[in-house]
Amino acid sequence: MRGGFSFLFILLMACSLYGQDCERPGSIPGVIFTRRTALLHMMDSTSALVIKAEDAVYDADIEPYRQSPDFFNLTGIDEPGYKMIVTPVGYKSGSGIKHILIFTYPDQMSETIPLSSSDTLLDEKLFLPVLAEISGHIKTLYYYPLPKLSNDWLNGKTVISERETKKVFELAHPGVKLKSASKLFTAIRLIKTPQETELIKKAIAMTGDGIVSAMKHCKPGMHEYELQAIIEYEAKRQGAQSMAFASIIGSGTNSLSPHYEKNTCVMNKGDLVVMDVGARYGEFCADITRTIPVSGQFTPDQEIIYQAVLDIQKAVIDMIRPGITLSDLDRKTTQLTRKAGYVNYILHSVTHTVGLEVHDVATGDTLRPGMIITVEPGIYIPVNDTVQPLKRRGFGVRIEDDVLVTADGHELLSQAIPKEIADIGKLMRRKK
Repeated sequence: MRGGFSFLFILLMACSLYGQDCERPGSIPGVIFTRRTALLHMMDSTSALVIKAEDAVYDADIEPYRQSPDFFNLTGIDEPGYKMIVTPVGYKSGSGIKHILIFTYPDQMSETIPLSSSDTLLDEKLFLPVLAEISGHIKTLYYYPLPKLSNDWLNGKTVISERETKKVFELAHPGVKLKSASKLFTAIRLIKTPQETELIKKAIAMTGDGIVSAMKHCKPGMHEYELQAIIEYEAKRQGAQSMAFASIIGSGTNSLSPHYEKNTCVMNKGDLVVMDVGARYGEFCADITRTIPVSGQFTPDQEIIYQAVLDIQKAVIDMIRPGITLSDLDRKTTQLTRKAGYVNYILHSVTHTVGLEVHDVATGDTLRPGMIITVEPGIYIPVNDTVQPLKRRGFGVRIEDDVLVTADGHELLSQAIPKEIADIGKLMRRKK
């Protein structure tokens, strides 16, 4: 009887949850239809495109599922078990010609999926027959994602499954060339729509609130993971799906490693701590870094390095406008860091694009309106350095903000997150 009751309870809960008003930020039908139209316009009448959802994770109880960014971008679907064909010429389905064909299993056909009048939802078993029919009338089939490389560790070889996929498909479909769709998807993702920018702003805002909370709570004797927990709690409390990447909370000499991720050490009085974090909201990412003194006050030598990084960052941000290149920003960073006397302590480039992935796609080097990039200069002076004064060794400073390129310049999206020395000190003196 207990087993029967449990089954009934689970069934009722499932029905109840299905009817709940659940938030799905990022799945905006109008925006999705616009992306599909843009994709169709980039393709010619002798081509088609196929893309599939990310496969289900091995153990969903441990590892949360995350959809392929490009599949989500075109469908708003955040579940596995879907495929899509995009055909500019169209495919006769029912009483009309359809250009977007989405395939799934019968038990998923009742899910709410954004469909316009030129889209249709079909049974997954029809995917291969429909693809074969469409392939008989095209010269190019774009596909994504690309098959993954397989490391044959036993024989010391890399097996390139993409090469085999291309070979087998083109033999089976003479006259059709199989090509990667990466360039098409990059063109769609590079320039953010106003709605996408708003999602990134929301991700930045919740990240910033977490950083401010961490500043207020930070004190000597805490562990790095305690700051991580404070930041990630605030992001999740405000609706973040997850963090966009593994949070980096590096104190003391750990601040010298740009990609330190252990976050297990005790933070000591007199140390700095670098917090490189970002929430994911509506599938879009934030990427923010702040460096703060654990005790709430910079030492004079820490202040010198920190202010140098901040001045460099401000000067680089001021350069941002359409036509400037990412390389220009890197050259300017190197030039200013050399002038400040710290050019030998640069460990990474100053910028990258941000979007559906924290290091998002890019085409070329030139900034265009609608792009969102980071500006993240850093100075890292190792413990064993013999050039800088002793009190300026053994720590790193990085400051990172997210910037929208506008038609006539730029907008600093993370402006509200404190980074001035005085503002950080004032905030940290008001500890909870």
